[in-house]
Amino acid sequence: MAFVKSGWLLRQSTILKRWKKNWFDLWSDGHLIYYNDQTQQNIEDKVHMPVDCINICTGQEYCMLQIVCRDGKTISLCAESTDDCLAWKFTLQDSRTNTAYVGSAVMTDETSVVSSPPPYAAYAAYPPGNKPVHVPPQIKKKN
Repeated sequence: MAFVKSGWLLRQSTILKRWKKNWFDLWSDGHLIYYNDQTQQNIEDKVHMPVDCINICTGQEYCMLQIVCRDGKTISLCAESTDDCLAWKFTLQDSRTNTAYVGSAVMTDETSVVSSPPPYAAYAAYPPGNKPVHVPPQIKKKN
């Protein structure tokens, strides 16, 4: 099993609604695991994206991302940039719906050459006026 994506994201705590910096690892089997820090010793929580996740939402402003789970849990995240937010969004969506990498064997051959796809940001079109995030905004709840 291998990493699909790793990195720092701000996560809103469930009780006090404070923003905490967590290290996130998305594994090739679809497990999203987040830790207190990059040493990956203390697991805060984990989500099996193909099973537990029912929706991934992004905010119109800033770099907001929400993972909505079947059990009613919502994980609110904030990335460092709009590019990073889109990369996480597309990667999480792929892990939720794409079963190609779950349990698939990697074939290696001396004659084969595999090139990685371009970054997801290469396909993104941003509306004018986007600003980098310095302070995570509050997410408005729909009534």
